[in-house]
Amino acid sequence: MAILSGSICLSEIPREQMKKVMCKDGVERIYVNVAVIERKEKSQFGHTHFITCAPKKEERVEGRQYIFGDLKEFVPQNISPTPEDINNAPGIDPFEDLPF
Repeated sequence: MAILSGSICLSEIPREQMKKVMCKDGVERIYVNVAVIERKEKSQFGHTHFITCAPKKEERVEGRQYIFGDLKEFVPQNISPTPEDINNAPGIDPFEDLPF
C-alpha cells in the first residue's frame, strides 16, 4: 500500500476557491475542493503527484496558479516477521534463567 505524503502551501490557495459552510452543529467551516493528480514524470525532488484546488472551468482566471502542493509516494516497509522468519528463529529455554 502506497501513501501519498508531502506538503501544501495554504497561502497559495486562491481565496475565491474557499467556500464557507454552516454545519449542523452551528459552526461555520471553510472548505476547498481539491484534486490530487499524478504527474507524467517525477519532479527533480521525487514528487509523483500534485494537489490543486480544481476550480470549475468558468471560475478559472487566466495566469492564476491553482497548484498548491506536491506529494510523493511513500511505501511503508513491512517490519512484521513472516511465518518463515518465526519458524526459523532460534528457540530459547524459558527455564534457563530461573534462579532455582
